[in-house]
Amino acid sequence: MGVRVRVKIRCGGNNVITSALVNSGYEADEPEIHIPLALAKKLTLPLENIESERYSVVGTEVSAYILGYVEVRVETEDRVSNWVKAKAVSVPGEYEVLLSDALTEALGVEIIKPKQGLWKFADEDKVRPSEKAKYWIK
Repeated sequence: MGVRVRVKIRCGGNNVITSALVNSGYEADEPEIHIPLALAKKLTLPLENIESERYSVVGTEVSAYILGYVEVRVETEDRVSNWVKAKAVSVPGEYEVLLSDALTEALGVEIIKPKQGLWKFADEDKVRPSEKAKYWIK
Protein backbone atom coordinates (compact mmCIF):
# COMPACT_ATOMS: atom_id res chain seq x y z
CA MET A 1 0.00 0.00 0.00
CA GLY A 2 2.59 2.62 1.03
CA VAL A 3 2.01 5.76 3.06
CA ARG A 4 0.35 8.67 1.31
CA VAL A 5 -0.46 12.00 2.93
CA ARG A 6 -2.68 14.84 1.80
CA VAL A 7 -0.54 17.81 0.82
CA LYS A 8 -1.19 21.34 -0.32
CA ILE A 9 1.38 22.60 -2.81
CA ARG A 10 1.61 26.29 -3.60
CA CYS A 11 3.56 28.16 -6.20
CA GLY A 12 2.98 31.87 -6.47
CA GLY A 13 -0.79 32.34 -6.29
CA ASN A 14 -1.63 28.78 -7.31
CA ASN A 15 -2.54 26.00 -4.87
CA VAL A 16 -3.28 22.33 -5.41
CA ILE A 17 -4.35 19.72 -2.87
CA THR A 18 -3.36 16.15 -3.71
CA SER A 19 -2.02 12.97 -2.18
CA ALA A 20 1.73 12.35 -2.05
CA LEU A 21 3.63 9.13 -1.57
CA VAL A 22 6.04 9.25 1.37
CA ASN A 23 9.13 7.67 -0.16
CA SER A 24 11.94 7.05 2.33
CA GLY A 25 14.03 5.62 -0.53
CA TYR A 26 13.91 9.01 -2.29
CA GLU A 27 17.05 10.44 -0.74
CA ALA A 28 17.77 14.14 -1.10
CA ASP A 29 20.14 16.63 0.47
CA GLU A 30 17.37 19.23 0.83
CA PRO A 31 13.56 19.00 0.95
CA GLU A 32 12.51 17.86 -2.51
CA ILE A 33 9.20 16.94 -4.13
CA HIS A 34 8.54 15.08 -7.35
CA ILE A 35 5.75 16.82 -9.26
CA PRO A 36 4.36 15.16 -12.41
CA LEU A 37 4.38 17.43 -15.45
CA ALA A 38 0.54 17.55 -15.59
CA LEU A 39 0.49 18.93 -12.03
CA ALA A 40 3.39 21.30 -12.79
CA LYS A 41 1.26 22.78 -15.58
CA LYS A 42 -1.70 23.21 -13.21
CA LEU A 43 0.59 25.02 -10.75
CA THR A 44 1.86 27.10 -13.70
CA LEU A 45 5.46 26.22 -12.97
CA PRO A 46 7.66 27.52 -15.81
CA LEU A 47 8.35 24.60 -18.15
CA GLU A 48 10.23 26.45 -20.89
CA ASN A 49 14.02 26.08 -20.92
CA ILE A 50 14.04 23.79 -17.88
CA GLU A 51 17.30 22.12 -16.94
CA SER A 52 17.72 18.49 -16.04
CA GLU A 53 19.96 16.55 -13.68
CA ARG A 54 20.86 12.87 -13.55
CA TYR A 55 19.28 11.01 -10.63
CA SER A 56 20.19 7.52 -9.44
CA VAL A 57 17.11 5.36 -8.89
CA VAL A 58 16.85 1.63 -8.21
CA GLY A 59 20.13 0.70 -9.89
CA THR A 60 19.84 3.03 -12.88
CA GLU A 61 19.89 6.72 -13.72
CA VAL A 62 17.12 8.96 -15.03
CA SER A 63 16.93 12.57 -16.11
CA ALA A 64 14.90 14.76 -13.79
CA TYR A 65 13.68 18.21 -14.78
CA ILE A 66 14.42 20.91 -12.23
CA LEU A 67 11.21 22.96 -11.96
CA GLY A 68 12.16 25.46 -9.27
CA TYR A 69 10.81 25.78 -5.73
CA VAL A 70 7.36 25.36 -4.24
CA GLU A 71 5.94 25.37 -0.74
CA VAL A 72 4.36 22.24 0.71
CA ARG A 73 2.36 21.39 3.82
CA VAL A 74 0.49 18.33 5.07
CA GLU A 75 -3.23 18.79 5.74
CA THR A 76 -5.46 16.43 7.69
CA GLU A 77 -9.02 16.77 8.96
CA ASP A 78 -7.78 18.20 12.26
CA ARG A 79 -4.34 19.62 11.63
CA VAL A 80 -1.90 21.22 9.18
CA SER A 81 1.89 21.23 9.24
CA ASN A 82 4.06 24.26 8.69
CA TRP A 83 4.87 25.29 5.13
CA VAL A 84 8.18 23.89 3.90
CA LYS A 85 10.08 25.21 0.88
CA ALA A 86 10.97 22.31 -1.42
CA LYS A 87 12.87 21.88 -4.66
CA ALA A 88 10.42 20.66 -7.31
CA VAL A 89 11.59 18.09 -9.84
CA SER A 90 9.85 15.94 -12.44
CA VAL A 91 10.77 12.64 -14.06
CA PRO A 92 8.89 11.97 -17.30
CA GLY A 93 6.70 8.89 -16.93
CA GLU A 94 6.21 9.22 -13.15
CA TYR A 95 2.63 10.32 -12.44
CA GLU A 96 2.47 10.51 -8.65
CA VAL A 97 3.65 13.20 -6.26
CA LEU A 98 6.57 11.86 -4.23
CA LEU A 99 8.07 13.28 -1.04
CA SER A 100 11.80 12.91 -0.46
CA ASP A 101 13.19 11.76 2.87
CA ALA A 102 14.33 15.32 3.65
CA LEU A 103 10.90 16.81 2.89
CA THR A 104 9.11 14.07 4.83
CA GLU A 105 11.22 14.84 7.88
CA ALA A 106 10.81 18.61 7.50
CA LEU A 107 7.01 18.14 7.36
CA GLY A 108 7.10 16.12 10.60
CA VAL A 109 5.72 12.92 9.04
CA GLU A 110 6.69 9.55 10.50
CA ILE A 111 5.87 6.20 8.91
CA ILE A 112 4.41 3.72 11.41
CA LYS A 113 3.42 0.71 9.26
CA PRO A 114 4.26 1.15 5.57
CA LYS A 115 2.41 -1.96 4.34
CA GLN A 116 -0.77 -0.90 6.15
CA GLY A 117 -0.33 2.74 5.17
CA LEU A 118 -0.21 4.08 8.72
CA TRP A 119 1.63 7.23 9.73
CA LYS A 120 1.65 10.02 12.34
CA PHE A 121 3.01 13.48 12.94
CA ALA A 122 6.31 13.33 14.86
CA ASP A 123 4.94 15.28 17.84
CA GLU A 124 1.78 13.22 18.40
CA ASP A 125 0.63 9.69 19.14
CA LYS A 126 -2.43 9.68 16.85
CA VAL A 127 -1.97 7.10 14.10
CA ARG A 128 -3.44 8.16 10.78
CA PRO A 129 -4.46 6.19 7.66
CA SER A 130 -3.09 6.85 4.19
CA GLU A 131 -4.83 8.87 1.54
CA LYS A 132 -5.81 7.25 -1.75
CA ALA A 133 -3.30 7.54 -4.57
CA LYS A 134 -3.77 10.39 -7.06
CA TYR A 135 -2.14 10.09 -10.48
CA TRP A 136 -1.49 13.19 -12.60
CA ILE A 137 -1.50 11.90 -16.15
CA LYS A 138 -3.14 14.75 -18.11
